[in-house]
Amino acid sequence: MTGKLIVFPEKGKFAIDEVTYADVPTGANVLIRNRCSLISAGTELSFYTGTNRSIPVPEAKWAKYPFRPGYSAVGEVLAVGPDVRDLKPGQIIFHAGKHGTIVQIDDWGWRFPLPDGMNEEAATFAYLAEVAMTSVCLAPPRFGENVVVVGMGVVGLLAARLYKLAGARVVAGADLSERRLAMAKKCGAIDVAFPVRDRSLADWTKELGPRGAETVVEAVGATPSIVSALQAVARRGRVVLLGSPRVPMEFDPYRDIHARGIQLIGAHGGVPDEATRKRDRPFLIELLASGRLPVRELITHRMDYASAQAGYEGLVKQTDDYVGVVLTYPKG
Repeated sequence: MTGKLIVFPEKGKFAIDEVTYADVPTGANVLIRNRCSLISAGTELSFYTGTNRSIPVPEAKWAKYPFRPGYSAVGEVLAVGPDVRDLKPGQIIFHAGKHGTIVQIDDWGWRFPLPDGMNEEAATFAYLAEVAMTSVCLAPPRFGENVVVVGMGVVGLLAARLYKLAGARVVAGADLSERRLAMAKKCGAIDVAFPVRDRSLADWTKELGPRGAETVVEAVGATPSIVSALQAVARRGRVVLLGSPRVPMEFDPYRDIHARGIQLIGAHGGVPDEATRKRDRPFLIELLASGRLPVRELITHRMDYASAQAGYEGLVKQTDDYVGVVLTYPKG
């Protein structure tokens, strides 16, 4: 059986590879025909643009070109290996596999059969929703707390909505793009919008009242927004680094952290242990399936997988217009 997979042969290059699989999987392998998948505007773009910090690290064997992107897909199980106990042919499942027509996964990574009635496109957001949930796990909102999320990409939007569900008093969204902020308000992710193109985040947070921004979640990974988060957070507040920084940076640890009693929290998606993930995943799936965590409104583009380079280019160069990009695949 053959499948076609998206591949980045090198920085900035896009291609489609043909891969052959055994018709009957071995061991814990599962053969899947994809139906739709979601582009990650963080990890995947960092390989498309060559900015991922792991690429030059010799020990990071997985982070090398040619690189096959994708880890948020929904597909039909075609066949399972003899060691697979949780899946069977014919099931529609979410899986952390690659972008491609037919893919093979093993027992590594999150996968689950879709609950009855769950929208397939909504299910593709499960992995990024778990990434967003990391910030809430590591820095849950305190009673009556004001939270600001910087960056209204998919992960930032989901984090903002999760903070609202977790009980924050006010959740504000900050972004350079007023279009993204409008989307965030329309889908109920934020209470107020802070357009920061012409006004500083620190100035905007004065509108939150005397408590200010007690938690600021940085969901971009860019040096200017990290610095602005540190400068805008209230005294004895928390800054959560949810976006992955792509370059080294400098800041004043005395002025920005030490003297003001700021907690700086690293919230990489891999930080929570597996026990925490397994505990929280059923509720996260419930939120996605019920629409309490709305994600379909975040889809700005749907395109055939073979045209996905336009999606990557749009996420890099047209950030006002491209937010959630879902890839579709031909039916069997």
